[in-house]
Amino acid sequence: MLRTVGYIFRREIWAAALVAAVLLNADSAAAQTGGTGSSATAPSVPAKLTYEAAAGADGAGHSWSVYGGLTAAFFGDLREDGLRLRTGGGYGRYRYARPYFDSARRRFVWPEFFGEQTSADLLIGYQFSFGPTTLKPYLGFTEENHRITAGPDSPIAIDDENGVQGSKRGLKVVLETWTRLSDWGFLQADVNWSQPFDSYGGRARLGYFLGSGWSTGLEAAAFGNLNHDGGRAGAFLRYEWSRGEVSLSAGADGDHTHIGGGYASIGGLLRF
Repeated sequence: MLRTVGYIFRREIWAAALVAAVLLNADSAAAQTGGTGSSATAPSVPAKLTYEAAAGADGAGHSWSVYGGLTAAFFGDLREDGLRLRTGGGYGRYRYARPYFDSARRRFVWPEFFGEQTSADLLIGYQFSFGPTTLKPYLGFTEENHRITAGPDSPIAIDDENGVQGSKRGLKVVLETWTRLSDWGFLQADVNWSQPFDSYGGRARLGYFLGSGWSTGLEAAAFGNLNHDGGRAGAFLRYEWSRGEVSLSAGADGDHTHIGGGYASIGGLLRF
């Protein structure tokens, strides 16, 4: 499935590039003719936005990851309610330690392990608008792979207590929400759950509009799987324009094995 999703993702990128080129040529022609071509005084019509490309990177004390994806509204405009198709994937690395009783030393030690993770999604969803609130539920399939290797000083070669290893496929559910809070700010909340390894994640942001496309605020997140649970709390800075946005965030990071540390992330999206 990973190969199939990768093929679909590459095909979507080529289609998006073709659509972007057509839109840019159309915008250029309209600007030269003073409108649609039939009348120099006719009002210009905003270009149809069919694709939304997203990418980002995240780093913490014990992990880092990158991701990318493409959402398409084939039967309408991204600014309108309707059907959505999304493909995406990610890659990351992490490390952890767990207690192990070394019988040769007759004491507990903490061997270190290194993980490598890849994932790929193919989801279908729908955008709903209810006044100032927008809902985007998605449902589809995902493939997730974890490869664990022991550190050079580990007394054991395999972490047999970690159930998050190997490759699994299954269902994935995503819900994205956005609510405008009058003229001063917004509330954003996203959650997801994947059947492979019972993975989950959620993030909430409370933002305040600064003006000229800028906003800032607080964020909190929770995430985990069969072998790990963690959380975050921090702040973000976001800039938005008519066809996209970019945001930076940083704060404190912790999990069930330790408290402390920090994280930083950057993400953005572009509509065309």
